[in-house]
Formats: sequence, structure tokens, C-alpha cells
Amino acid sequence: MKEYGHLKNYEIILTTKSPVFIGSGMEYSKKEYYYDRAHGKVHIINIPAMLSMLYEKKLIDAYENYILNSDYDLCQFFDMVKITESELNKITEYTANVGDALVQDKPLAGIKQFIRDKSGKPYIPGSSLKGCLRTAILWKMITENKKNFHINQDAKMIEKNYLNKLQLDTKKWTNAVNDIMRGIMISDSEAISSERIILTKKIDLSVHGKPKDIPIIREAIAPNTCVRLILTIDSSVIPCIDIDFIRTAIKEYGSYYYKTFQKFFPMPADSVQENFKNCLVLGGGSGYFGKNIVYPPLSRQEAVRRVAAIMANNADNHHHERDIALGISPRKLKITKYQGKSYHYGVCRIEIR
Repeated sequence: MKEYGHLKNYEIILTTKSPVFIGSGMEYSKKEYYYDRAHGKVHIINIPAMLSMLYEKKLIDAYENYILNSDYDLCQFFDMVKITESELNKITEYTANVGDALVQDKPLAGIKQFIRDKSGKPYIPGSSLKGCLRTAILWKMITENKKNFHINQDAKMIEKNYLNKLQLDTKKWTNAVNDIMRGIMISDSEAISSERIILTKKIDLSVHGKPKDIPIIREAIAPNTCVRLILTIDSSVIPCIDIDFIRTAIKEYGSYYYKTFQKFFPMPADSVQENFKNCLVLGGGSGYFGKNIVYPPLSRQEAVRRVAAIMANNADNHHHERDIALGISPRKLKITKYQGKSYHYGVCRIEIR
């Protein structure tokens, strides 16, 4: 820890215990990556470099016709115009193992891109981790003091009851400037090597343990990848929350998440089981449960009823009213596969030094 007056800095060691996906909002179409079926690899193409190469080879017109008038993938186009392996390597941004994400006899899907910095390197945004930490801190506050919880309020108002304590805007206490999380800052992570990026497919796991493949492919950080971020606590803003409170919140929330939600979904026999000690669920796959506080102050029956009503209102054609009979809502767990093993998406172990 380094201390500068009221500012205290700590190092966060984040270790991915399962594939983690944080999307950039961008997607590679099947005309933007080269699927090497023979070797089970995907080459993500540097488009400007490819266009320059095609221009030099007088293939721009052929490429334009391919983009506008054909439905086959980039691999087939490169084979047609006889792009060599050496030329392919020169225009490849990076290469990822296909693993369990793509199936040779099925149509190619778009690949959702992991968030990247200005130099094109993947990283974990501090804001994403802070969002997870916010949930854990709020959960601990509610479990320790339920007097600010009002059953008829929505989740956003419940958050404000606990977190909007700064009184910087005395006229409107719900204003975000009053949120005590202003006193907690988390840096973006260091850049992550592209060698740690894998391809994963989205799988919905039912409460009956039945997996269903969803036609969504994502770049993800491989399990057992370690990254570092900096946590800064401004004690002048939040004297009531110190590093011990945060560490305890992370430790206890991980256990709560497992007991209250994850254990209701029988994982496949090939799964890598995580005990969730000192773990948070980050990024795509954390779902509604990992981002909202409803269960802690309510009986399980009432919590399931309320979440089912919220889910039904947001997706009225998915029959979430049936969740009540199942005893869990949401009724799907987001999982994926990597190297023949099943994983709960987004599980990260957090250590604060």
C-alpha cells in the first residue's frame, strides 16, 4: 500500500478462474477473419494491411466483388485468389485457437471483440471491476443494516438509499454526486497479451443441468490469466469504508453468490468447479443476478417472485413467470467451454495487496 494524505493506493491481483468476456461493442464478421479449419485456428486480420496487400496484387476489384456479391468466408476468398501462408501471416493481427467455439460443419458466426486500448491490446477496464465491487459493497451494507431497504422500491432506489450519503447536493439527494463510490477508484489493467485471448461460445445452462448452445462467439481471456490494477481509496470521501471492509465484502459476496445462485445449476460432468472464495463474476455472463441486489433482504420466495416479475417485464415472451415454480430467477446460467471443460463465465479471484 502507498499512502498520500487521504489517498491510499493498493494493488489488485485479478486472476481469471474461467474465461472472461468484456465486449468492445465491435464484432468481426466471417469476412474479417480467416478460419484455418485444418489447424483449428482463427487469424484476426489487420484490415488496412490486407487492403494494402490486395492493392499491390491488383486484387481490389476481386475483393470488392467478394464483399458485395458473395456469402462465403474469407478463407474461401483467399484460396480463390491464391494468398500464400506467408502473405497471410503478414496481415494477421493475432491468432487464436478455435477450441470448442467453432464447429467445422456449421456456418461461421461473427466474433464479438474483447475491449481493447488505443494500441489494440486487450485490457480489463477499471470501471468493469468497480461495478462488480459496487455490487459486493452494497450487498454487505444491506446484510449488515436492512433498515434502509424498502420492499416496494426498485433496485436503483434501494442502491441510492445505501450509497448516496455524501450530501454534496443537498437539494437532490438522489443525484449521483452524492454516491460514496466516488471515493473508490480503480485503474484500467495493464495490457493483456493477445496470446491469452481465446474464442468461446455462449452456452445457457438450465436449472435441470441441460446446456444449450447459443450462436454467439466471443473473444475472452483464458483461465488462469493474472492481471494487475490499482485501487485508490479516498478516505476524505468515504471514511466509513476501509480496505478491510472491501476485502470482507469480496470474500463474503463470493460465498453468497455461490450458495444463493450458482449451486442451483448442476454443472456438466466435465466442468471445472470453483469454490468462489474471494471471487467476483465479471463481464458478459454475470447476468442479472450478478449486477442487481434483490435477494439479500428478502425471503427466497419473495426474491424469486420479484426478480421473475422484473425479467418477465423486460422479456415478456420468455415466460419468466415460470421461474417461481423453479425456485430460482433468472433460470439460466451463462457458461462456456474451453479445452474440453465447462466453465461458469467470468469468475475472477481478487487479491488486494
